[in-house]
Amino acid sequence: MSDFRDLDTLRVFTKIEGILVNETPLRIGVGREGPIGSPVDASVYRVNGVPCIPGSSLKGVFRSFIESLAASKGYKIHQPWDTTAIKEEAKKNNFCIVCGIFGNSELASHVKIYDSLPIKESEIKVFVKTGIGIDREFGSVRPGHLFTEEFVIPSIKWSFRMDVHNIELFPNPEDDRGQFLKTLLTTLKSLGLSIGARKSVGCGLIKLSEAKWEKYSVVNGLFQLKERGVV
Repeated sequence: MSDFRDLDTLRVFTKIEGILVNETPLRIGVGREGPIGSPVDASVYRVNGVPCIPGSSLKGVFRSFIESLAASKGYKIHQPWDTTAIKEEAKKNNFCIVCGIFGNSELASHVKIYDSLPIKESEIKVFVKTGIGIDREFGSVRPGHLFTEEFVIPSIKWSFRMDVHNIELFPNPEDDRGQFLKTLLTTLKSLGLSIGARKSVGCGLIKLSEAKWEKYSVVNGLFQLKERGVV
């Protein structure tokens, strides 16, 4: 653990852009109940009427993945809402490595993840699937518990952008934070990660493609592009 409160200065800035593709049906929900007037019980999240993958949802999935990486390497990890642990870290100026990336209530995030919007709105389509409620005690269908869910069809292309402040990850990470972020991106590109509802039955698998990075730094008071490459 360490004190990662270094965002009062700008040492290095990395911009990652690419395209996300949902390889399986996708539903980022708006809650347990659909909006007023919705024809389905569980609607997809929309911005100005267009389905969207919120940056906050991506950040949650990314944080959870990096928590597992950090724990497997022996780091002590706490839940993002563990206020007792967070206040203790702030008091000691000694934050866990995951908070050193994604922040907490006492520490600003070193990453910014933007909402992902469809590249071509004309291609995006949704479908409705009827689900059934299962009685966990008897292991059978619970009478009268049908519900409908809305999903985005597979193979939609979405914009992707993530900004990383003061963490070196390309071309060579300088610490484990950079390595974890680099592993996240390569995993998202090769295997994909799951997001949204019904992950346990294969929904929400997203993969990254056409991803490129640009690294900037401040030289003589000027913001300058130093390097660029492909994820």
